[in-house]
Amino acid sequence: MTRLLLIFISLFFATNAISQNANLSDYSYVIVPNQFDFLKEKDQYQMNSMSKFYFEKNGFNAYFAEDAPNANRCDGLYANVEELKTILGTKLQIVIKDCNDNEIYRSQEGKSKYKEFDKTYQDALRKAFNSIEGMRVKQKDVILLSDNSSNTTVSDQTKLKTEEAELTKPKVSRVSGNLLPDAKFSNYSNSGKTFLLRKTTEGYSLYEESANASDGLLLIGKIIVMDKVVKYMDTSGKVSDASFDPSGNLTIKDGSSVTNYLSEN
Repeated sequence: MTRLLLIFISLFFATNAISQNANLSDYSYVIVPNQFDFLKEKDQYQMNSMSKFYFEKNGFNAYFAEDAPNANRCDGLYANVEELKTILGTKLQIVIKDCNDNEIYRSQEGKSKYKEFDKTYQDALRKAFNSIEGMRVKQKDVILLSDNSSNTTVSDQTKLKTEEAELTKPKVSRVSGNLLPDAKFSNYSNSGKTFLLRKTTEGYSLYEESANASDGLLLIGKIIVMDKVVKYMDTSGKVSDASFDPSGNLTIKDGSSVTNYLSEN
């Protein structure tokens, strides 16, 4: 009897996960607010930027509210992050609602015990997104509305998708002759591994996603931008040349050795 009960419970949760996956994939985009209610500033601790990044990484078409596409409002989802009461540490949950304010998904609790506010919030957020990562969401293409509020024609859609493809290319700017990514967070890959590039005041920090790191991100080096010079320094202090191409791909050269990180944005 106990064995049958366990099988029933397992089937229930498996079916529920599949159902949620199907529901989230049935929508075409998700809106991320510029500020969460439990924080005092817009994008404080880069929590909103990180949320958008994690949604995009996990199969969503994510937008901030001011960048929302001209699409049917009910084709989209509306995300929020809630802080839960706890005596020690930090607990966060991701909540996703539809256009009628009906809650259709609530993530597992992301828990963290770091003392620093930025570390504890970012760590808890990453852990809360773990439950979404396992759902393998793949949202539909966004269908834009024309000025008369009707769906675009097939030819218009082709044109708009081309324009969207251009917009979703990594945004790079030229500083002192160097091409540099504008995004606060950029996703890269190399040899089957995933990396995160984070924009800083000095340039960028490069992290490798690793289960061995306490927060899931292992710092492997920094890219320092000084006037017309762009250099990469690994955690041992070794310095190499670094450059970005127009597609946002990162190349690190150390003599005859060349390492390429491909942009996944």
